[in-house]
Amino acid sequence: MVKIFKAQKRPSMVGQNLDLDIVGFDINGDGIARSGKKSVFVTGALPGEQVQAKIISEHSKYLRAKAIKVTNPHPQRITPRCKHYYQCGGCDFQHMPRELELEVKQQKIAELFRRNAELDELPWQAPLLSDEWHYRRKARIGVQYNRLNQPLVGFRQKNAKHITEIKSCDVLAPDLSNIFAKLQTLLSELKGHQLIGHVEVFATNAVTLVFRYLGKLSKDNRARFVAFAEQHSYQVLVEDDQQLHDLTEVQRNGQKSELYYDIDGCRINFTAKDFIQVNAELNAKMAMQAIDWLELTKADNVLDLFSGLGNFSLPIAKRVKQVVGIEGVQTMVDRASDNASANQMDNCQFYQADLNAEQFQWPWPEARTFNKVILDPARAGAHGVIKPVAELGADKVLYIACDAATMARDCKTLLASGYRLEKIALLDMFAQTRHVETMALFHKT
Repeated sequence: MVKIFKAQKRPSMVGQNLDLDIVGFDINGDGIARSGKKSVFVTGALPGEQVQAKIISEHSKYLRAKAIKVTNPHPQRITPRCKHYYQCGGCDFQHMPRELELEVKQQKIAELFRRNAELDELPWQAPLLSDEWHYRRKARIGVQYNRLNQPLVGFRQKNAKHITEIKSCDVLAPDLSNIFAKLQTLLSELKGHQLIGHVEVFATNAVTLVFRYLGKLSKDNRARFVAFAEQHSYQVLVEDDQQLHDLTEVQRNGQKSELYYDIDGCRINFTAKDFIQVNAELNAKMAMQAIDWLELTKADNVLDLFSGLGNFSLPIAKRVKQVVGIEGVQTMVDRASDNASANQMDNCQFYQADLNAEQFQWPWPEARTFNKVILDPARAGAHGVIKPVAELGADKVLYIACDAATMARDCKTLLASGYRLEKIALLDMFAQTRHVETMALFHKT
């Protein structure tokens, strides 16, 4: 009988500890080491360090690990401010000073432009910064339950699905940073089994909480939410399987919750399901830098793509002849139009169009001209609309990106159409995390 050879499956390395020498940073700020023929990317490690690292995932050409012990610390290593840092998945860079964090982030942008736009030298401007602590005005707080149906409130652990139970968070806005114990007390008082999936929290004009309620909201639990809102002067909404209950109406005799923020003297109204920038200080600075870089005048006709609630459109409208915004979601278009009206701005128009469509068409039949364009797409970038933008021939195009890779990809289209990259800057919207935002100005030559 012929025996068929079967290669033995090599045991997984996941869970093993390795002693590693960290030789540099990868593009995301993790330490790089070697183990045999494989690269190892180590979170929490700095170049030059010797670390003991635990393997958390294994791939054909590389391993991912986390540092669990540092035997030769980098001279710039610092003690994390948060005691939950090494468990909680919210922050990535509390083990390094901010100067090094900004250097890592700027190097990431530079590398992505080198790879995707074939640009080796970039016209860097100073990074745009806010306070690195207590900056986050919006967050989703996770909820899980133990076997005794006791709620655990916090954020998802690093590389895991479990919740790190925390009592305070120094990244959240002051009105939110110590909300965890209050939530835990409330959830412990609710009658039922594992009722809450998560809680969205906002600190804008008022502290607003949106509870995801699993099931139908009972009369008793409704009363507990109302009492909680009254006790802490919060706006409380509960989304169950049937509807969104605005419990602020109960407190205010029919007056609904209001959510809004101010930017450059403009009031931006939004709902709990709308996208807003989480960093209020940086958002305001970003809008002002956009206005400054575009060198706006009363003669300008400005096109705002991915215009959302009017976050850029309204401040720009105060300084130009006309602003036209295009947004993919009709409800956001309606909200932006309402915001323009509420701020008594009659030089704004907003249209709905799929800006990611392969065959993008402008949402108007007649030819229109714009001498300045601003675009602020989601992570997917502006692939569908970047060629039509280039064909407009505007004097200046300002691109704001939450993914430098897709920005660099789209940049090639502008460069090929006669634009020059005039300025670029890191926007540190999410201090302590590896997330990077970028602003770039292109000038028609």
